[in-house]
Amino acid sequence: MKHLYINPLLSAVLTLASLTVDARTSVNGDAASVTLSNDHVSARFAADKAFDILSLKSADGFESVKPGLNTRPWTLTYRGLQGQTPELDPSCAVYQGYRTEKTDSSSTIVFSWNTRLLYDGGTYPVEMSVTLADNSPLLEWNLSASLPEGWSITDFKFPALSVVSPDSAKVITPGGWGNEYTHRQGGHYEANYPSWSGSMQMMMVDDGKGVWFYSPRDYNACGKLMTVDAKGGATIFNTKVVASEGWNDRTNSRFNVPWTTVTGRHPADWSATAVDWYRPFALTTEWGSKTLDERDIPEWMMEKDLWLRAKYLGDTTVVAVNRAIDYFGENIAFHWYFWHNHPYDSHYPDYFPANEKFAPIIKQVRDRNCQVMPYINGRLWDPATESYGPRNGKDASCRRPDGNLYTEIYPTSIVPNTVTCPASPIWHDVIMELADRIQDELGTNGLYIDQIAAAAPYPCYATNHGHPVGGGEFWYHAYRDMMNDLRRDHLRPGNVVFSEENAECYIPCFDILLTVNTPHSPICKIVPLYPLIYSDRVLTTAFTYSPYTDVRNGDFRYENMQCLLYGAQLGWVDPRLLWVDDKSAYEARFLKNLVEFRKKQHDVFIGGRYIREFIPEGDNPIAEIPVFGSDYMVKGAEWLSPSGQRVLYVVNSDSKPHKVTLPTGKTVTLKPISAERYNLN
Repeated sequence: MKHLYINPLLSAVLTLASLTVDARTSVNGDAASVTLSNDHVSARFAADKAFDILSLKSADGFESVKPGLNTRPWTLTYRGLQGQTPELDPSCAVYQGYRTEKTDSSSTIVFSWNTRLLYDGGTYPVEMSVTLADNSPLLEWNLSASLPEGWSITDFKFPALSVVSPDSAKVITPGGWGNEYTHRQGGHYEANYPSWSGSMQMMMVDDGKGVWFYSPRDYNACGKLMTVDAKGGATIFNTKVVASEGWNDRTNSRFNVPWTTVTGRHPADWSATAVDWYRPFALTTEWGSKTLDERDIPEWMMEKDLWLRAKYLGDTTVVAVNRAIDYFGENIAFHWYFWHNHPYDSHYPDYFPANEKFAPIIKQVRDRNCQVMPYINGRLWDPATESYGPRNGKDASCRRPDGNLYTEIYPTSIVPNTVTCPASPIWHDVIMELADRIQDELGTNGLYIDQIAAAAPYPCYATNHGHPVGGGEFWYHAYRDMMNDLRRDHLRPGNVVFSEENAECYIPCFDILLTVNTPHSPICKIVPLYPLIYSDRVLTTAFTYSPYTDVRNGDFRYENMQCLLYGAQLGWVDPRLLWVDDKSAYEARFLKNLVEFRKKQHDVFIGGRYIREFIPEGDNPIAEIPVFGSDYMVKGAEWLSPSGQRVLYVVNSDSKPHKVTLPTGKTVTLKPISAERYNLN
């Protein structure tokens, strides 16, 4: 069989070219309906008795909606002066029809509804705008509402969009690296942004013939819950938001959603959709605008290839750490856990005094030309600590609407921890003091601040933190400013700071992100959504949580194969699990093979772009991977280096050789537990 190799970059350029022909947007209406259209998309809306989307067609003529599915595109929750909290949607309002607006480059339809919130004889309109720019396939949605004097909007869901999708479709969510689910009737899929479950602001449904794309374009990274529901033969996109009090314009008695959501149907697959429609937005944000080369990351961190996860300070751990250095060589970075005198997930942030064994161990490891970063938590404060009362910890904590504190309990400690507000000056000072003590008293290479890039924002109703109450941009802005202060005034020369997980807005805050919480199971497949967007902007390490008790079941090899192909720095395994017997030693040999291979790939992985995943044909068996489900033993990825070199990477995670065929048509034989590179130009 002759193989025709098509460069995905050229394919993307051709796709974009097909979407940028001269396509001026027009609005045409009559008493019954109004249509917003150009050569790429046509949306026809009901114009008389009630709002509805009567037709929504893409350039290929595909009809995405059925009448009656889109009558409630918005839901608003108000708060009145007497504490009333009515929740309104179009069924509780009077549809007023539409008006049109036009600029030199776009056309807009503004739909309006009247609400009656008070018996004052007045009405308080809700207005929804739908804009289509010339030459664009994407509809842009926004919402505003008039308010009675002194009233607020506290929550909203918008825009709700129902489209038709078959049960064979795939739902793509931005959880960690990215997730693919089978579309099931009754299925509910969500991404809580920014967090481990919502690393980016998009949801997609791929039906095999095209992709529905839904993306809030929020440059302030406000907290939001994006959802996809499959019910009644429809796929329903929506975003649920706790509003900031600051979004209520008291002067003009008006509320405005502070971002635009875009929707559209792409003719290709989900990966092309993400690259064509999300990456251009990402590169205009403050977190995605700089390449790795433009960021101020120490060279030793850029060139790192292996991380290990050290736990405790006993002889068993120290022996395993030194054996790992002997085996893998110098320049290993160690995350270090349980270095203080209290159980994990308890007594935060009272890590000091540190265990007296720790500083000498750090010196020993650093003397062997390796690096140490100890764990701290950047978000939790245990109210049982000695510091909580004297430092007024309760005033640093996030407050619920009723004034109580958010409290979390983790199974590792079964201890209640309060969630601090990043905008609190008290908590800011605690983190800065910890940064100083960890570096100066322990002599570390920086610090690991957990949960910042992992945990979703909580709405905060404390009035002493300097931010408007409710949700909004304060969470991201406060952590961004905190990390900027740490870097400018507290991070020692050559040291680094990083966090767990990969919520996009925190990319500039940290030198590297530990990406290990991506959901996965036999019905939830990890896909390379995040590398497609940010591989040339961010450093990552690990793939998922490495096995905690045993590396011999097959998942360890699978994780490190994927880790390499995604461009992440390898390992993040407890060295005590290696060399337990011959089988675990074989797993260590696989990791070493990949580490040695990766050391020679810095010209690509540092600042290069991940292009796509591919599965080599031929002798490529499928295995059942614990926790992950069925997958191939030989997998590949295409990358583009900063200099323009196109590269295919292929990894054989099996203990047997395999003869496979690459996308170019070339047949190669891969040795057991090995990786190979093939340059394409």
